[in-house]
Amino acid sequence: MALQNKNLFMKASILLVICLFFIVFAYSQTITINAADTGRTFEGIGALSAGASSRLLIDYPEPYRSDILDFLFKPKFGANLWQLKVENGGDINSTDGSEPAYAHTKEEFLHPETAYFNRGYEWWLIKEAKKRNPDIKIEILQWGAPGWLDSFYSKKNAAFISAYIKGLKKYHDITVNYTGIRNEVMYSIPWIELLHKTLNSAGLSHVKIDAGDQWKPQDQWQIANDIAKDTTLARDVYAINAHVPEDTDFELPPAAFKINKLIWSGESHARGGNWKAAAKMVSINNRAYILARITRIIYWSLITSYPDYLAAPGSGMMKANTPWSGHYEVQPPLWMYAHINQFARPGWKYVNDGCKYFRQAGWSVITLKDTATDNYSIIIETMGARKPHTIHFILNGNFSTKPLAVWESSLKKFLFKRQSDILPGHHEFSITVQPHAIYSLTTTRGQQKGISQHAIPASKPFPKVYKDNFDHDSLNHQPPFFISYQGAFEVIKDKKSNNRYLKQCALKQGINWFYQPYPSILFGDSSWRDTKLSVDFLLPDTGIVRVESRLHHFSWNSHVPGYCFEVSSEGVWKLILAGKDSILQQGQCQPLTGKWHHLQMNCTGDELAVLIDNKPIVNLHNKEYQSGIVALATGWNVAYFDHFKITAR
Repeated sequence: MALQNKNLFMKASILLVICLFFIVFAYSQTITINAADTGRTFEGIGALSAGASSRLLIDYPEPYRSDILDFLFKPKFGANLWQLKVENGGDINSTDGSEPAYAHTKEEFLHPETAYFNRGYEWWLIKEAKKRNPDIKIEILQWGAPGWLDSFYSKKNAAFISAYIKGLKKYHDITVNYTGIRNEVMYSIPWIELLHKTLNSAGLSHVKIDAGDQWKPQDQWQIANDIAKDTTLARDVYAINAHVPEDTDFELPPAAFKINKLIWSGESHARGGNWKAAAKMVSINNRAYILARITRIIYWSLITSYPDYLAAPGSGMMKANTPWSGHYEVQPPLWMYAHINQFARPGWKYVNDGCKYFRQAGWSVITLKDTATDNYSIIIETMGARKPHTIHFILNGNFSTKPLAVWESSLKKFLFKRQSDILPGHHEFSITVQPHAIYSLTTTRGQQKGISQHAIPASKPFPKVYKDNFDHDSLNHQPPFFISYQGAFEVIKDKKSNNRYLKQCALKQGINWFYQPYPSILFGDSSWRDTKLSVDFLLPDTGIVRVESRLHHFSWNSHVPGYCFEVSSEGVWKLILAGKDSILQQGQCQPLTGKWHHLQMNCTGDELAVLIDNKPIVNLHNKEYQSGIVALATGWNVAYFDHFKITAR
């Protein structure tokens, strides 16, 4: 019996050794990297501020706003962005709101002033980015354009873009590096030639054209095929891009690799602000170059600084959409930017031997090298792997022999953690990697997982009692916590009284990306049920004013349901079920042109009441809508607002 047990023990030991052999060696991979096998130039991972996605960031109080900006832009601290793409506003809804044009009218275009170029927040964001990282590159792109331009692909719009670029330089000392054509609307080849000529004639030959910005699979890389057939287009376009190329597994037409153009992702998505988004992002970052030779990736959005009730919530790497509380969140995707941007600079080269995707095993690796020195970085992601495995690297050529710093993030466990260094011996080393992780190995130093310089305040709900007479709000901006959804709302100063008012400035339906029927500016919390809204308004000429309540269900390219009371300068009024275009009541009151009037809209339970100058206009019961935010709105006319007040529960 003892001998039998001994034999069984020996057999078990042999089996254990065999199993250990396969665990160690069956899941191993040797990669030989030749320094001379340099590929395309790394241009950095960046982000897109557009569609009003950054709207609430500028409303944050200090010091929290600066802390947020450090996480986004400060080198070797957080995301360390190398590219920033922003919307060239057009007074039209471009996803979660309307970004202002620098010229609301033709007259403003012909007679520019400093104040016009202080509108909005994209110029401010660019300056904050440049303050932290002077080497960051800037691109602008239109979603739509102001209605006075009449046509998008026109000489007027080419001049509009050129003047915007020159104005950013003149008034803010901002140099724009690239301009796109139009977001996700098919480009016009003759107009690209016109834009190129317009830029050159304006002394802006340094501004390069980045063309494509298409998302439909059949259109994504059509620009490559068009360039292959058109020498003039090839001359005019500097780089080609597509949106969400990851959705088609980075499949490009053969022409894309033959036309000698930079290949970019104009807009990739890793939405959710969670671990799932982080995992998707690291896969995109590595595989984009391996499969498509993409050297620059832009993610929408830069930051979730818009309310959760709007379309596509949680699109950014951080969440900062409660400026009244100062609260913000540094989310997992931010550290996925860090895993590449803190380890290579634009100008470094991909080393093709060290860029491989093992599809069946579920992992990939890219290698980046500083050609001016012997420094290098290797980024490994194992998001599709199921088991640990060992990678053995053999380095040939001008690679540093310095110790490799190792930074790791492990899905749902920890983020951007410094691990033990690796000491390469004779230009060889091995690393065992775990599944669902990312590793950044580098001979450079200085990387860090930045921390907030000030304690992050607790989150607070939107104030239930709020009033604003706009006298202390910044000129040429939307008031704090308001979100222009369509049209152009901004605080202006009356030249006679020096009082400040909120003005709607867009006089014509814009050249839209998403259609919204009329200008509106949003305010509040989607959980509000009972609200008492009051505001003073002035219609200096013919036009319409609206107040809205219980607005909810904001989705792409659709009318927003809620209660809408509208009244014209002639005194014709309607109470409408917005989103259904159903009139609940209508009537006539006194003419309203040329004088200030006081307007109230109260929603309590199923009772709706509207008063003008304290005189009852509407009083009825309706149960169609139960909760939502409020809004001020107009027709395509000038209107002024003052003494806004809301009480909600």
